Amino acid sequence: MKKSLVAAATLLVSGFALTGAALAESPMCGEAQDDTWMPPEAIQEKIETMGYTIENMGVSAGNCYELTGLNVQGQNVTTYLDPRTGDVLQEDIAE
Repeated sequence: MKKSLVAAATLLVSGFALTGAALAESPMCGEAQDDTWMPPEAIQEKIETMGYTIENMGVSAGNCYELTGLNVQGQNVTTYLDPRTGDVLQEDIAE
């Protein structure tokens, strides 16, 4: 009986850990779009030059460029970029 309770608790905790990873928060990039932001076309060109494939592109709730697509390794990702430099700030791999 104790072994089954421990196994059930372990599975429950593991499930919460996976859920937390899937719900990672997007980074904060400051204020809304202004003249200091790189144009979307320049961001797209930079990220494609790095080897990414873009499926969708937009602006996240944290005012970062948010891209979904494939990274260099071919994994499905959501990537957050600094809107002023185009640098990758965070990459969440889809599970």
